[in-house]
Amino acid sequence: MFIHVSENLKKLSKFFPENLYVVGGYVRNRISGLYGGDVDICSSVNCDEVAKRLSGSEFDVKVKSLKFGSILISVDKETYEYTAFRKEVYPPDGSHCPNKVEFTKNLQDDFLRRDFTINAIYYNINKDECVDLCHGIVDLSDKILRAVGEANKIFESDGERILRLVRLKGELGFTIEKNTLAAAEKYACNVKDLQGNRKLLEMEKILYCDKRYNSKKSNLKKALNLLNFLKVWQYFDLPVKTIRYKKVYKAEDRVLGLLIDIVDNVQPECLEMFLDSFLKEQFGLSSSVSKKLFTYLAGYYDALKKLNNKEYFAKYFDYWQDIYPLLGYNSKHLQQKYDFFYKYIVEHEKK
Repeated sequence: MFIHVSENLKKLSKFFPENLYVVGGYVRNRISGLYGGDVDICSSVNCDEVAKRLSGSEFDVKVKSLKFGSILISVDKETYEYTAFRKEVYPPDGSHCPNKVEFTKNLQDDFLRRDFTINAIYYNINKDECVDLCHGIVDLSDKILRAVGEANKIFESDGERILRLVRLKGELGFTIEKNTLAAAEKYACNVKDLQGNRKLLEMEKILYCDKRYNSKKSNLKKALNLLNFLKVWQYFDLPVKTIRYKKVYKAEDRVLGLLIDIVDNVQPECLEMFLDSFLKEQFGLSSSVSKKLFTYLAGYYDALKKLNNKEYFAKYFDYWQDIYPLLGYNSKHLQQKYDFFYKYIVEHEKK
């Protein structure tokens, strides 16, 4: 099966008589007729040896993680992440960071550390053929998301794979194989052990999943409903297991839309304290960013409370341009009312 790769990748493969493979989303997308996706490449050669082979060539090598056998290879405007074949051993805390890596010459060992069959199809650039050890091509054709090997082992030590499953559900709209879904439900608790920045990164991808490949917006609904089915929100340290989504579907900035939905469902006694804790601990945001997001939401809720115009703009004048679209998702009348006063202030100041 022919997978299109750039001329640069073909040149790079000449440095690998052992065979150089592309694996992951790029191969999956090419087989499916989709475009995009990072180009992840791998072989049995360790990173030190790769760097030696490419020394003095047109390919630039930068270390990403020697511990995990990962480097970045760049040429012209292309960058590939290269990893040596490896086995990974995870600590029992769902943190997505292996505490031990064993490098191997065996592609099958590397295959067993992959997540889903559709992401575990290897394309051998040297031989122009696919290596499919788990019928991933069939699952692509049948539009099925299936864990590699035993589903429980895929999720039991890696909470990020739970969120990745949700994202792929939203991006591709595939059906989740029953054992894979059952294992994800069983180990959804591992999400709580992910670092905040990893949670935020995956949540942002989920929130814009329908835009990745220009799919239907209904795919976003499927992804968010899956979060509810897996009862993931309790592992974001929220006192609720599910969220009733409303504003996230209307919002241009879906992160802010989701935050409004979360607040509407949790109904915290103190918005500032709740957001400060949630945004810092669960999303890893800085104090300054958390404060800014609080101001946007406070301006939104104070408008819904119909705060006096003068008092309102004494607090939110500098933030109105960011609050304006949020209010429109709830009440066009209030949005226009406050915007009229805002424009009056602007015109008055000009005079």
